Amino acid sequence: MDANKTQTRAGLSRDTILQSALLVLDERGYDALTLRMLGKYMHFSYTAIYRHLPDKAALLDGVTEVLWLKALDLDALDVLSNDSWQIILEKLANRLRNTLLEHPNAVPLVATHPISTKKELLAVSRILEVLVSRGYEVTDNSIHLIMNLSVFVIGHVIAESVPPAGGAGGDAKPEILEEAAHTEVFMGRFLNPLLKSDQYNLGEQFNQGVHALIYGQPVL
Repeated sequence: MDANKTQTRAGLSRDTILQSALLVLDERGYDALTLRMLGKYMHFSYTAIYRHLPDKAALLDGVTEVLWLKALDLDALDVLSNDSWQIILEKLANRLRNTLLEHPNAVPLVATHPISTKKELLAVSRILEVLVSRGYEVTDNSIHLIMNLSVFVIGHVIAESVPPAGGAGGDAKPEILEEAAHTEVFMGRFLNPLLKSDQYNLGEQFNQGVHALIYGQPVL
């Protein structure tokens, strides 16, 4: 065995494996993320992964953990500590959206692997502490608020980043929208944002949805 491979294996850790797995996911897609491919990518036998992660399920949960911790960014929580708890949640939702848009191949993974690792749960605990310090009261409904926010963000990113099923279609035809706006009652006002592109964008739609979940009403 050459010195480079020996050095690589000696420096192997759960964190380095997960970071490399995320790179494989970004560069080659979900289907390419196998233990064998990961071992080849990192230049060591894939069996060495088992010393740090018991199986592929743990690998996938770990990659999800990396993305959640990047989005929540606990090191930057102090910057938010002077905001209201509502603003903090809005900013965290935007962080999650931005993180997932940076890693579109990982979106289905995050969507199907809920928070479950110790590091993820500790991060949620830390955020709850900050929210409580800004006046939020943790109740039996709190988990529903957080889950609904998470599902909304993930679903919105899927709509933004995933190609249309079947590889074609998925775009509203302007002529059909125009016809509906002029012939159907109420549809003119309803479709107005879509017909005037300068007044409609996905970022605005996202922020209104997050605001509605947190405050109970859309931004007017």
